[in-house]
Amino acid sequence: MTQKNIERRLAAILLADVASYSRLMGEDEMATLRALQSHRISLIDPTIGQYQGRIVKLMGDGILVEFPSVVNAVECGIAIQNGMVSRNKDTPDDYQIKFRIGINLGDILIDGDDIYGDGINIAARLEALCEPYGVCISSTVFAQIDGVLEHNFTDLGAHQFKNISKPVRAYHHKTVPESSTPKSALRPFIDAPVEETTIITGGCLCGAVQFEISKADVGTMYCHCRMCQKFTGAPVLAGTTFPADAVKYTVGSPKYYQSSMIAKRGFCADCGSSLLYQGTIGQWTEWVMILTACLNDPGQFVPSYHLGVESAIPWHMVQDELPRTRSEDSPSLIQAYAAAKKINP
Repeated sequence: MTQKNIERRLAAILLADVASYSRLMGEDEMATLRALQSHRISLIDPTIGQYQGRIVKLMGDGILVEFPSVVNAVECGIAIQNGMVSRNKDTPDDYQIKFRIGINLGDILIDGDDIYGDGINIAARLEALCEPYGVCISSTVFAQIDGVLEHNFTDLGAHQFKNISKPVRAYHHKTVPESSTPKSALRPFIDAPVEETTIITGGCLCGAVQFEISKADVGTMYCHCRMCQKFTGAPVLAGTTFPADAVKYTVGSPKYYQSSMIAKRGFCADCGSSLLYQGTIGQWTEWVMILTACLNDPGQFVPSYHLGVESAIPWHMVQDELPRTRSEDSPSLIQAYAAAKKINP
């Protein structure tokens, strides 16, 4: 960290990690990593973007996010926990991925894209104090949201944290899962010796391009950006993301158009059907987003968030309570453009 590049500012810091991560990885490393990736694509990234957060770094089972607003940081943390309860409802308790979240407001040091300081260290101590599905905040955060947000926080009293000079008063909120189906009636997704085979089919309008997908999806979204509008000729695109290595073309293959520096779009050269979107840089090459309407059974793939809402057409009203993210706030797009050494347009 060079002195000339150091800046200071006040920021709300959110730090999250996975409870019992080592045990889950020991049970089934690949299944745990796939589940984490699915949660990030379908819930965590869109929610962080909706509340104007910036992902500073990913740390295995953890994530560090900075927010310009304390209220946004707390609302984002609670929204993520509510979403995780919903996503885990059909998973046995021992195999659920459960986050713990700590939030602090404090002075931070900025060096390029990284941040440092006691403000982050306190957030880490709060996260360690937190229960699964919980959000633990400092008294400085509580003072800013008290009377502004309706969420109930319990006063945990003052705590003397390691390497923190003064005691920190902590407040805790927990999302309580509803009673779930008995474990005996559910199929575990971590300890199953053989992964359940999934075959999903689809294709273009004329049948010249047809495909099979051998792995489950990791989420479905709406995209309202102008490129997706022009690609489909529709006011909004619905797309479902799958691992790229799971997509096999059984008849023909798409023709591709490099639509930006980070992605290409596939279509049928015969009938012109729009088929897919795929990243062309970094980790995003590992995933392909198939246009949901091109799947033979699109009804089972339900969108979980909206992207590119800055370009939403005013007369096309979608009335739901799903997270809404601007393209410029999307952590996934920001990281992809950063890998291309460009600023997300």
